[in-house]
Amino acid sequence: MIRRRATVSAPSLGRDSYLRSIKLAWSKVNPGGATKPTIRQLKLFMPIAKLDLAGSTRITINGNNGWLLGANLPWINCGNDFGENAYGSYGIGSPNPPKQSAPLSSDELRTAFYAMQASGVNVARWFLFVDGRAGITYDAAAGSPTGLDEVIFRDIDAAIATAAAHGIKIMFVLISFDWMFEEAQDQVSGGKSYILQSPTLQDELVRNVFVPLFQRYANNDSVIAYDVANEPEWALTMDGNPPNPLQINGRLLDPVSLEDFTRFVTQVTTAARQHALAQYVTLGSARAKWVGYWQNVGLDFYQFHYYPATEGDRTLDEVLPDLPPDLNRPIWLGEIPANVTGSVGFMTNALEVAYTARLAGAAPWSMRGVDEYGAADPAALKQFCLAHSPDINSGVPPGNAPD
Repeated sequence: MIRRRATVSAPSLGRDSYLRSIKLAWSKVNPGGATKPTIRQLKLFMPIAKLDLAGSTRITINGNNGWLLGANLPWINCGNDFGENAYGSYGIGSPNPPKQSAPLSSDELRTAFYAMQASGVNVARWFLFVDGRAGITYDAAAGSPTGLDEVIFRDIDAAIATAAAHGIKIMFVLISFDWMFEEAQDQVSGGKSYILQSPTLQDELVRNVFVPLFQRYANNDSVIAYDVANEPEWALTMDGNPPNPLQINGRLLDPVSLEDFTRFVTQVTTAARQHALAQYVTLGSARAKWVGYWQNVGLDFYQFHYYPATEGDRTLDEVLPDLPPDLNRPIWLGEIPANVTGSVGFMTNALEVAYTARLAGAAPWSMRGVDEYGAADPAALKQFCLAHSPDINSGVPPGNAPD
C-alpha cells in the first residue's frame, strides 16, 4: 500500500540537497537511469518531513506517538561496525569476520535484532563513528577530515536493511566522549579533540562527513534520529572547570571547551535541518542536570542518562527534578543500566518510573551485555511492553509487536 507522504518544498531542504536526495532515491529503484521519473513518482520519494516536537511530551514517528521503548545495542564491534581502519574491515556489510572462527558481524546483528523485536523494542541506539577510528578519511598532513571511506555505506546499508527486516528503527550516535581521549599508542583510536577545538575543522567534519551521511539517508524511515554525541560532558571544560576525572577507564582526556563543543553541536543540527529533513536530532547528555547546556542548539528532543553510581545512589525519582523546569520538548531517557548489583528488577522499576513521569521513552544499556551492567532481560522488556500495550508501539510495523 502506498502511503501519502508529507509535501516538502525544495527551499526547506536547500535546492541542491533536495534534488540530490530525490535523484538518489530514484536511482535505487531505477539503476542506470533507464527511464525518467514522472512528477507523481518523484513525489513518492520526497523525504517525510518530521514534526516540530515543541510543546509535546512524545516523539512522533510515522504519525504514531507511542512511548518509545528502545535499547542501546550499542555495537557489534565497538568502533568497527562501520568502515575500516588499521584494525581491519569487518563491519556489518563485510564478508569477513572480526577474527578467524568468529561469526560475521551481520550474523551477530541479526541475533541482536531478533531479540529486540521479540521484546517489543522499537529503537536501537547505535554508535556510529565513536572515537573517529573508522569510516572517516583524514588528510595525512593536516589531520583534517576529508570524507567517508570506501566501505562505510556498504556497512550502513546492510545495517539498515537488517533493521527494516526486524521492524527496528535506528538512532545513530555520531560520536562519543571517546573522541576526546588522547590518542592511543597504536595511533588508531582517540586523539581527535583537535578537530572539535577548531571551528575550521569542525566545519570540515560536518561538511565532508556528516552531510553526505545525512543526504544518503534523508528519506529512509528506518533511521529515525541522529544523536550528536554520547555523554560529551565527561570530556568538556564547563564553567571554567576541567573534566573530573581527567581519565576514564585508564584513558586520559584531551578536554574541549563547552563553548567550542556548543558551536559544534549547533553546526550539526543546522546541517541536519537542511539535509536530514526526516530525522530528529538529539544529544545524549550524561546527567539530567546537564541537559540545560543543550537547550538552545537546535535539538528536536532532549535526552539524558541515569546511573545510580553517577548520581550518588539517588533514585530516578530523586534525579528527575534536576532537569531544567522550562524544557518544552520531549525528554527521552537514553540510558539506564540493564542490571544493578543488589537491586533486583532495577531495569523494570526504572522503566515504570520513566513511563509514569511522562518521559517520551527509555532505553536500557545494553542489549548485548557489553560491560559490567550486563544484558537487558528480553522477558522483562516484553512484560513491560505488554503491560503498557498498545501505547508502546511507535515505529513497529503491524505484525512485528510481541505476542
